[in-house]
Amino acid sequence: MNYKLSDRELSELCLFISVRQIKELFPDYAPSVRTIYRRLAKHGINVPSDAQSNFKTKLLLAAPVELDDNEANALIDKHIQTMFEELCATIENSAELYRLRHK
Repeated sequence: MNYKLSDRELSELCLFISVRQIKELFPDYAPSVRTIYRRLAKHGINVPSDAQSNFKTKLLLAAPVELDDNEANALIDKHIQTMFEELCATIENSAELYRLRHK
């Protein structure tokens, strides 16, 4: 039995990368592209690219007002990259723990 991405993990990943990229990045953990879309839709994410856009817009609106657009975008991009890397590390750790428990 192999580790599989949860609906929550899929929902979080779709804020950073496309559904196809999820499947490419986690081929052993991700279901088919069609199943990912179906599972996201079950939680109200019908257009993942819109979720990404909305997420970035919310971060931009929360940026300090003293930053100009370029500075705010650079800060947000750096923050998004850090969050994405942390999420990937968490998924890999969860998968490893799962493997150890189910040897």
